[in-house]
Amino acid sequence: MHKSNGRDPVAIVGASCRLPGAQDLGQLWEVLTEGRDVIGTIPHDRFDIETNHGRRRDVLRGAGGYLDDITGFDARFFGVSPFEAVRLDPQQRVLLEVTWEALADAGIPAESLAGTNTAVYTSLLSSGYWDLLRGVGLYDMHAALGAAVSGIFPGRISTMLDLRGPSMGVEAACATSLLAVHVACRALWSGETDLAIVGGANLQIVPDLYFSLADAGVLSSSGKCMFGDVRGDGYVRSEGVASVILKPLSRALRDGDRVYATILGSSCTHDGRTGGSMVAPGLEGHRQMLRSAYLDAGVSPCDVGYVEAHGPGTRAGDPTELAALDAVLREGREEGDRCLVGSVKSNIGHTEFVAGLAGLLKTALAVRHRTIPATLHVEEPHEVLREPYRAVELATGIQEWPRPDRPAVAGVSSFGMSGTNIHLVLSEAPAAEERTAAAPRPVYVLPLSARDPQALRELAADYADLLDGEPELEDLCFSAGARRSQLDRRLAVVGPDAASLAASLRVFSESGLDDGRSLVAGENRVARQPRVVFVFPGQGAQWAGMGRDLLAREPVFAWHLHECAKAVEAELGYSPVDVLLGEHPMTAVDEIQPTLWAMQVALAAVWREWGIEPDLLIGHSMGEIAAAVVGGSLSVADGAAVACRRARLLREAGGSDGAMWAVALGEQDAYQAIGEHAGQVCVGVVNSRYATVLSGEAAALERVVEPLRRRGVFCRRVDVDYASHAPQVEPLRDALLDTLSGLKPARGDVPLHSSVWGRLVEGEELDARYWFENLRLPVRFADAAQSVMDGGRPTVFIEMSPHPLLQSCLEDEIQAGGARGAVISSLERAEPEADVLAAALAKAFALGCRPAWERLHPDGGFVPLPAYRWQRRRFWPDSARSAQPPEPSPVVSRPDLAGLSEAELAASVARLAAQVLAVPGHEVGVDVPLAHLGLDSVLATRFRDRMRRDLGVDVPIRNLLGPSTLLDLATELRAARVAGAA
Repeated sequence: MHKSNGRDPVAIVGASCRLPGAQDLGQLWEVLTEGRDVIGTIPHDRFDIETNHGRRRDVLRGAGGYLDDITGFDARFFGVSPFEAVRLDPQQRVLLEVTWEALADAGIPAESLAGTNTAVYTSLLSSGYWDLLRGVGLYDMHAALGAAVSGIFPGRISTMLDLRGPSMGVEAACATSLLAVHVACRALWSGETDLAIVGGANLQIVPDLYFSLADAGVLSSSGKCMFGDVRGDGYVRSEGVASVILKPLSRALRDGDRVYATILGSSCTHDGRTGGSMVAPGLEGHRQMLRSAYLDAGVSPCDVGYVEAHGPGTRAGDPTELAALDAVLREGREEGDRCLVGSVKSNIGHTEFVAGLAGLLKTALAVRHRTIPATLHVEEPHEVLREPYRAVELATGIQEWPRPDRPAVAGVSSFGMSGTNIHLVLSEAPAAEERTAAAPRPVYVLPLSARDPQALRELAADYADLLDGEPELEDLCFSAGARRSQLDRRLAVVGPDAASLAASLRVFSESGLDDGRSLVAGENRVARQPRVVFVFPGQGAQWAGMGRDLLAREPVFAWHLHECAKAVEAELGYSPVDVLLGEHPMTAVDEIQPTLWAMQVALAAVWREWGIEPDLLIGHSMGEIAAAVVGGSLSVADGAAVACRRARLLREAGGSDGAMWAVALGEQDAYQAIGEHAGQVCVGVVNSRYATVLSGEAAALERVVEPLRRRGVFCRRVDVDYASHAPQVEPLRDALLDTLSGLKPARGDVPLHSSVWGRLVEGEELDARYWFENLRLPVRFADAAQSVMDGGRPTVFIEMSPHPLLQSCLEDEIQAGGARGAVISSLERAEPEADVLAAALAKAFALGCRPAWERLHPDGGFVPLPAYRWQRRRFWPDSARSAQPPEPSPVVSRPDLAGLSEAELAASVARLAAQVLAVPGHEVGVDVPLAHLGLDSVLATRFRDRMRRDLGVDVPIRNLLGPSTLLDLATELRAARVAGAA
């Protein structure tokens, strides 16, 4: 590995492109290695040269390399409104897509760059799109910004990704894009930035420059770029878009990146007057550039095996470039050892402002594959390439890299008509270290995401095809989770092998449906992650055989369960591990409750190890003991003391006339049912507005329950022989306070909502008195659950239990309260535990949680994944009328906002937003952040004015540009109007 002057080489870790005949790097390499010339003719939908009379018809052959479609754009993906999209230069639109693809190719989740010192350098010059916009009368601010590509586009990328590093456009005619790479490398070497995004675009939308170049006689009369051939009389204009991701090699190796090639050094010079004029190449200027670049790289010119020349195929440029290369590369080179030279322009034409990036991509691929593609159309080489001995030779046929015993070293040149010269020195990346294959897992979770339902289905099909090749699943699942952006529409498939994962993906790609177990789909269309609540139920979820599967297959669970088991054994003389692995069923309360407590603590540890951290904890009766341990208020030893000593007291007091019954009644109906038996029976638990538990004297409970059963009300006796959460436990007060007097609770690191006191507790309050009240007072679980959802933030409840006890109760509260929430069960009775827990994780991901995939797959390595499937729509000036907001109709009367529900008000606000953004009404989701709909500061001003006019409300613009959704806005407006009316 070269270490240029002690510097860390710059690694090319990601790239993407749109070039003639190539939609991506893979297709580009096919074009090169198959020796194809993909030059075609100018599409009629661009401009028609036949209508331009009086031009030099002898050179106007209409040849060029063109991209297939530059009118389409996935505006919704990038949060660009249709109003803005049609005003956005296609160069910006295509480069947005290509930049996103390059980041994905590098395995860098876009969201991971927010707030980082990442730089953006771009090369875009005017495409003439402004002329088309002006032709249809679009003179507004968005049109001006959309056409001002050079300085605006890098800012657009930096804003979109929340980047804090340098952000600028550079310009040096056809040397522009390689100059951007040179500037990026200098910033990386100086420490000015940690990561660099370099991109460029060159689209031909209007004919002016084409005719100007034709008149100047610099375009090829044959319609071919003939680099190095005496017949070359000009170049062929082509379009291109490309982006590369650069970072220091040491970081790339540490991060496990795939490195295409490394940049060792570079040089940027100007010919001065060595060429005689600004547009004429200068031999001495070229020599100086090359020597400066190799000196900067710490490389001897004789070590260079290949140079990707600027090589446009012009009469003046080619001989000068080749002579300069021969003069410098012969230094120290043995006779007969020639450096191969070529030009990608012979395949795809001259992409002008992107030519340097196109040459860089070709060279990086050549270095990576140690294969030099052929340069086409060479019949009679220039005299400078003929004998006597020359140091350079045209690569006229595809061939392996010369000097197989040495690292591949190459150069890339790019020259501008302004006289600016750039040369980069590349080398192959060091060989990756051998990795030990990961041990097979019993089950895998493969996550996918998109911003559009159709894109997600298409991605599912692509991943299914990838799985047909039986890739290493540990690497695939790691890369899909840890090295890809996680977007709004989500899918996770669960299975033991590639075939099962592929089958599930194909089911989804064909139907768009999921089964909730092996195939879990969902969406998270909110600005923030959902609130995660760990829920710890009370007694009743135990079953014979629980925990055995996880003890054998999940190391984190096993470790924490053994830790809890040691604490229980110190208290009661037995190990819950032995109980779980034993053959006899658990029947005694001091066996059931400590074992369930240990299961709950261990399950929570697994979820947290997987990166699902709770925002809040809720415990139900004895479940609060595990919640207190997970939250950090009680140590494992103290948690075991509470669970074991209390359970032992309950066992000693058992055999009394106490009982508990679960009934399908709300709290008030339950009190009515108790009626005259209020002295012997009470409402011990309120699980939901439809479910309670009655507790008290067994005989009195029978008299309460009998008429309910006759009425068809669901009633089930709880399998206990005591009456918790009732006066019957009062005799245990003194003994419990005494046995737990040594507890030392602490402030927890996760909030706990007490279902005893009905409020958040900090942790220090969880002393002996609290644990008696936890046993004596009613469990107000429904209130605790509802208080979590009152804020309107989506909530994911995860039940820490060997079988769901509270799922239906939570779902009742979610549905009845109209809240945005969901419930996940960790395990289910008699089902394979590792499989069920994996499916639970898949559901959490689908609901918007962010698992720590790198911890789930610590042995995983980065592998390439299918590219995103863009859902493009046509945006062009001829469709500008449809992207214009309609003129507002006169306001007849303003609605009474205080009289509207939040949903009705949200619908009214959404209609105004749709008009301002020129978005179809059905595409405006009330739960989507306004910024995701494309609302920027300019459109926010219009939106504010429309609300002021039509609704009579005045909303600060800053309130429209944050993470707020239309539903949030409607809630604020209604609350303000109600308060005003009062």
